[in-house]
Amino acid sequence: PETVDILSKDKKWIRRHINGKRIAMVFQDPMTSLDPTMTIGKQIMEGMIWHFKTPKKEAWAKAVGLLKEVGIEDAEKRMKNYPHQLSGGMRQRVVIAIALSCNPDLLICDEPTTALDVTIQAKIIELIRRVQKERGISVIYITHDLGVVAKVADYVNVMYAGKIVEKGTINEIFYDPKHPYTWGLLSAMPDLDTDDERLYTIPGSPPNLLHETQGDAFAARNKYALEVDDKADPPMFKVSDTHYAATWLLDPRAPKVEMPQELKARLERMKKE
Repeated sequence: PETVDILSKDKKWIRRHINGKRIAMVFQDPMTSLDPTMTIGKQIMEGMIWHFKTPKKEAWAKAVGLLKEVGIEDAEKRMKNYPHQLSGGMRQRVVIAIALSCNPDLLICDEPTTALDVTIQAKIIELIRRVQKERGISVIYITHDLGVVAKVADYVNVMYAGKIVEKGTINEIFYDPKHPYTWGLLSAMPDLDTDDERLYTIPGSPPNLLHETQGDAFAARNKYALEVDDKADPPMFKVSDTHYAATWLLDPRAPKVEMPQELKARLERMKKE
């Protein structure tokens, strides 16, 4: 192990030492992240050969093993296929195999199931969880699907307008949220037992990040906004040792505001389940 200031390094160094080798990524749409002109096998072997100078025969054997690990049957045959010959779910499994080919310490999954149908989504999530457990690696999920978050995460960062507005353990974020944006997200989840006839939506639209806004970026859409929200961006207020939220409602001087009653009732039902 060595301590390195990554920000002081150039792109060439990062590509050689970090990309794929230490940190790998699974992208949203497997069709656009795979090269249509290269066979599946060649794309999995490429990273091993480039980073570790692995002999081709050994890289081939490892690639076949990776395809089997991610649940692709008849792996030897699939090595010679091109991306267009595979289904969406199989392509995403190939992308995961490529990401794992250089034994990274960290896997970043950017909406890994969005382009897939629901039955395949569950299988891909289970696959990533199994690989994480077996290999002992860390996984960062970037997703707007709160169902996926609930299933896979230990810690959650809720982001709005490019900034983390609330962070905590999975139980803190789902059962004791403090930020009005998190309240809105949880309220917008479909739920069979909710009394409302219409599904809740957060009013307004996200801000244009090309224009710098003064104060809290969420203020214009926040019915609990205070006067100070238009003047100053809230700092991260500590709720517990692991739970923080950036909202002026947590300031001791702020009026006492509770989460919406319907959301409170829903979270109670979730706890019982």
